[in-house]
Amino acid sequence: MKKLLITFCAIVGTSVFAEVKVAEVFGDNMVLQRELPVTVWGSADPGESVTVSFDGQKVVTKTDSDGNWMLQLAPLETSKIGRKMTVKGGNTVTYENVVVGEVWLCSGQSNMAGRFVESKGRRIDPEVFKKDVSLLRCNNRTGWTALAERSQFQFSCVAFYFGYDLYKELDVPIGLIQRYNSGTPIQSWLPKKNSEVIRKRLDIPEDWKDLADNRNPGVQFEDKIAPIIPVTFRGTIWYQGERNAKAFTGWEFRDLLPFMVKTWRELWAEKSGQKLRNYPFYYVQVPTQEAPVDGEWPWLRDAMRRCLDTIENSGMAIFYDYGPSLHPENKEPAGQRLALLALAKDYGHSDLVHCGPLLDKVNFKNEKATLSFTHVGSGLRNKTGGKHLKFFELAGKDGQYAPAKAWIEGDKVIVTSDAVKAPAYVRYLFRKPAPDPEVSLINAEGLPASSFMTDDILPPRP
Repeated sequence: MKKLLITFCAIVGTSVFAEVKVAEVFGDNMVLQRELPVTVWGSADPGESVTVSFDGQKVVTKTDSDGNWMLQLAPLETSKIGRKMTVKGGNTVTYENVVVGEVWLCSGQSNMAGRFVESKGRRIDPEVFKKDVSLLRCNNRTGWTALAERSQFQFSCVAFYFGYDLYKELDVPIGLIQRYNSGTPIQSWLPKKNSEVIRKRLDIPEDWKDLADNRNPGVQFEDKIAPIIPVTFRGTIWYQGERNAKAFTGWEFRDLLPFMVKTWRELWAEKSGQKLRNYPFYYVQVPTQEAPVDGEWPWLRDAMRRCLDTIENSGMAIFYDYGPSLHPENKEPAGQRLALLALAKDYGHSDLVHCGPLLDKVNFKNEKATLSFTHVGSGLRNKTGGKHLKFFELAGKDGQYAPAKAWIEGDKVIVTSDAVKAPAYVRYLFRKPAPDPEVSLINAEGLPASSFMTDDILPPRP
């Protein structure tokens, strides 16, 4: 009887033992971030010893009273050779074909979510596969996937074009962590309590004028972002804002986006126990303008432009010349322009002209506006030809805009209007009566100038 009791206890003890588990973002074929401490975490029995081994390192920790554990590997060197990572406690988890390179989080709504789809004719150029691209990899909720002709449909189009340009230029493994969901506003990507803080601060209605299961505050954050904090990556690319423009919170995006970035950065530092790192945050300026009164597209675009002044270590890929659809068919320029930002700002390619002209200063004098710009590259140009630039408007202090004449003088743009004798505001590429992707002001490198407005007049709202 005693022997049977001992055997029974052993069986019970084995059955209730909590296996060592690792966060979902880890897996076979993964890319680990080089040159930064790499955070690894998971769960096991409370008080259990856990050892992570990789690249000659062996780091040991113990779980807390809730069974959670976390540790950091020392910064790793670039490696194209696939190796094993083992996580050992009462059991052992082994990950195969692990490489070390550059990792980016790719997030947002439908334009980031849009994948290559064979039935819709969206495929990666077959020329890409004539070389080994297996070190360009993406991570979805189902795990890590190396790029190949058959696996290309796992890749976000924007993320692929971004990652592929980095892959070609840097010649290191590239990992793209893809977390997105269509039709989602920015408040859904914030923790619910933080979303409520910024809502009250901006006096946004309690329902955000946009409640739905996938749009409610905190929903996307809890489902897609919280489970991967504090994974180690170089930076984030972001393509979102359409939903806020449609729900008439586009004007507030000037405050919403900086608040989200600040919140994410602080959470990554807090959860990892590391010093706050203002990691790169690069985003696409939404080009959409589907109808003259359908949403706050001009105000959203200008809000995104203004965010460059309030989000440290940020950059904006101007994409108006590929609108006005809600879902531009050609995502390649969006990814490429995001890659330009990363190559110039993070990877030492400082000679690259990585952005189109951005409004810097405005001087109103003698019935005209004189505009200066940053990112003029080799000089300002008129893409539409002729002397006069298109799509400029002037207004007096009454905010009533009138079409204006504009032209380039050196590295400046001069704007005048016979209808506005005392100009106080100027805007460019505002809402067009017939939406189209035509732009006028570019730099010599062909990158378009951002749309802008200099007033702070709230848009009309229903």
